[in-house]
Amino acid sequence: MTTTAATRSKAGPTAGFRPEIQALRALAVLGVVLFHLWPGRLTGGYAGVDVFFVISGYLITSHLAREVTRTGRIALSRFWARRVRRLLPAALSVLVLTTAATYLWVPRSLWTQHLWEVIASATYWQNWRLTAEAVDYLGAENNPSSVEHYWSLSVEEQFYLLWPLLLVGALILARRLGVDNRRVFMVMLALVGAVGLTTSIWMTATNPAAAYFVTPTRVWEFAVGGLLAFAPAATARLGDRGRAATAWAGWAAIAVTFVLYTPRTPFPGWTALLPVLGTAAVIWAGSFERGVLARVTGWRPVQYTGDVSYSLYLWHWPFIVIVPYALDRPPSFLGNVAILVVCYVLAGLSKRFIEDPARDGALLRNRTGRTYAFAVVSMAVTVAFAAWGIVAAQGSLTDSEERTTELVGRTEGCFGAAAVLGGEQPCVDPELDGVLLPEPAAILEDTGDAYACYDQSPGASVQTCTYGSTAPDALKVALIGNSHAASLLPGLMDQLDTANWTLDTYLSRGCEWQAPRPDDAECAEHRQALQQAMEGGGYDLILVSERRSLTIPAGDPNPAAALHAQAWAPLLEQGVPIVAVADNPVMTDTSLDCIARADGFDSASECGVARSDGLGTSDHLPEAVELAGDGAYLVDYTDLYCDESWCPAVIGHVIAYRDRTHITATFSRTLAPFLVADVQDILASHAG
Repeated sequence: MTTTAATRSKAGPTAGFRPEIQALRALAVLGVVLFHLWPGRLTGGYAGVDVFFVISGYLITSHLAREVTRTGRIALSRFWARRVRRLLPAALSVLVLTTAATYLWVPRSLWTQHLWEVIASATYWQNWRLTAEAVDYLGAENNPSSVEHYWSLSVEEQFYLLWPLLLVGALILARRLGVDNRRVFMVMLALVGAVGLTTSIWMTATNPAAAYFVTPTRVWEFAVGGLLAFAPAATARLGDRGRAATAWAGWAAIAVTFVLYTPRTPFPGWTALLPVLGTAAVIWAGSFERGVLARVTGWRPVQYTGDVSYSLYLWHWPFIVIVPYALDRPPSFLGNVAILVVCYVLAGLSKRFIEDPARDGALLRNRTGRTYAFAVVSMAVTVAFAAWGIVAAQGSLTDSEERTTELVGRTEGCFGAAAVLGGEQPCVDPELDGVLLPEPAAILEDTGDAYACYDQSPGASVQTCTYGSTAPDALKVALIGNSHAASLLPGLMDQLDTANWTLDTYLSRGCEWQAPRPDDAECAEHRQALQQAMEGGGYDLILVSERRSLTIPAGDPNPAAALHAQAWAPLLEQGVPIVAVADNPVMTDTSLDCIARADGFDSASECGVARSDGLGTSDHLPEAVELAGDGAYLVDYTDLYCDESWCPAVIGHVIAYRDRTHITATFSRTLAPFLVADVQDILASHAG
C-alpha cells in the first residue's frame, strides 16, 4: 500500500504529519481573519485564537515528551532556538514593514500608540500592554493599532518560554520520587489546566477587559492540548465510526462557536470550553484515510491555508487598519475581499521566502549561537525603528507645550478659549495665522499633569494631592470628579498661585461623589470616604466636574442628578459653596479622524460635530445644581464649545479634544483663566 499522509498518521495523535491539524489551523486563521474583515457576519471567529492555543499545547508537549523519551532530558537552548527560527523572522519582518507603513499613512496623532505596540509586539509583552490599556481610562478609548493582533503571539511566546521549564521541573521531580515521568507530566498539566480554567472563569466574570488578554486566563488551553500528548489514541478505543463521530462533534463545536458567539459573549471563561474541547476532540480522533473528513481536511486549499496560517495571521490586521488611512476611505466589501486576496499572496511569499529559509536554511539551522544573535539584533533593529517615531512624537509634544506657554501668557489675544470668551467678536489675532496647537502628533499625549494623582481603582480610602498656594489666607478648594475634572487640572495649576488657591484633588475613575445607591455596593465605601473628606475638609469651595451620560438622551430625567444633590446637601448646610462645571460636548470618531488627517489649521478648522450630536446626551450636573438649590452654582461653557448648530473641534487655533470626550491640556490651559474668574465672581456673589 502506498504510504500517504493519512496512513502515516492513522496510528493516533502522536504520529507523523497530521492533515487534520493543518485543517484546524486553516479554520482557526480563517475564523479570525473573516471576523476581523466582517465582524457582523462571523461573530465568534475570534475564538480561532483558542484553537491555535490548543494545537500549540499539543504539538510542543508532544515534541518535548518525545525528546525526554529519546534522550532523558530537554535541551532548552536548542528548543528555544528552534522557536526563534520558526517565529521571529516572519513576525519581525511584518512589524518592520508595518512600522514603515505607519510612518507613511497613519496620522501622526496615532504614532505613539501604534509604535509603542510595535515595540511591545517585537519583545512579546503586547498582551500585557493591551491589558493595561484596557483597564486604563486613558487608553480605553484608543482605536486598535495596526499590530494589536500580536497579543496572541505574545501569549504563545510566553508559553514557549515557560512550558519547557515546567516540564524540566516535572522531570526532576519524577526522578526524585522514582516514578514514571509521564505520570508526573500529566498531573502537572492537569493542575495547570484546573488552576488556569478557574482563573479564567473568575477573571472573565470580575474583570473581563483584562481577562481577554492576560496569559493566566489562556494557559489552561495549552494544558488541554498538552494532555492530549499523553492520551491514548482514539483509534484503539473507539474504532473508525467512533473516531469519525468524535471528529465531527469537534468540528461542529468549533463551528457553533464561530457562528453563535459574539463579542458580547463572556470570554474566555467557561464559554471557551466549547472551542477548546472541540479542537481537542478533532486532534484526539486523529486522521482518516477515506470519507468526507479525509477529503475535506486533505483538500489542497485547506492544507495550503494551514501551511500559510501563521503568515496570513500576521499580515491581515495591519492591512485592515492601515489601508483605510492610505486610501482615505472607509472599508468596503470589495476592499475587504481585495485585502484577503493580497494577504493570501503575501502569506505564501512569506512562507516561501522568510519562514522556510529561516527554519530550514543553512544560515541558522543547527547554529544555536547564531540564532540567538539574530534574535537580539533583529529585535533591536525593530525596536529602534519604532522608537524613532515615538521620539519624534514626544518632540512635537514638547514643542506644543512651549508654544502654548508662550501664547497663554499673553495678556491679549484670541488663543483657545479667549477667542470666544475674551471679548469682542469675531476675535482677530494676526500672530495666530497658521497656528494649530497641540500638534496633531501630540494629541493623545496632551494630558499635562491631569492624571498625576488619579485613582484608577477607587476603594475604601480616598487618594488626594495638594497643589498651589501655601499662604495662610489661601482659598482652600477641593476639585472632585472623574477624568473630566482631571482634564481641568492642567489649566488650574497655572492659575493657583496667582489666584491664591490651595487645591486638593479627589479624582478617580468611577465611584463619583453622590449618595450611596443600594445597588452599587462596590462604590459604597469609597463614596462614604469622599463624603467624610468633603464634610471634614474645611473647604471654602468645592469644584465638581464629571462626564455627561453617553446613554441617556438630553432632556430625559437623569437619576444621578438627585443622588449628587443629596450628597451635596450637608456641605451646603455648612455654607460651603459648590460650583459644578457643565460638561463639554462629545465628539465622534469621524471628527477625531478629521483632526488626525488634517494637514494644518485650515483643514482642521472644518472638523467637529453637529450641536445636536455633541450635546445629544444628558449632563446631570445642571440638573443637580437646580435640585440642590441655594449655594450650588453652575458654570456652563456650552456657548464656548458650540454655536447655534455646530461644535468645532478647533477653538481659537487650539485642538480642543484629545479623544471623544476629554479636552486637551492645551485647551484646559486657555480655559482656566476664565474658569477661575467666573468662580471668583460666584464667590463674591455668594458672600454678598
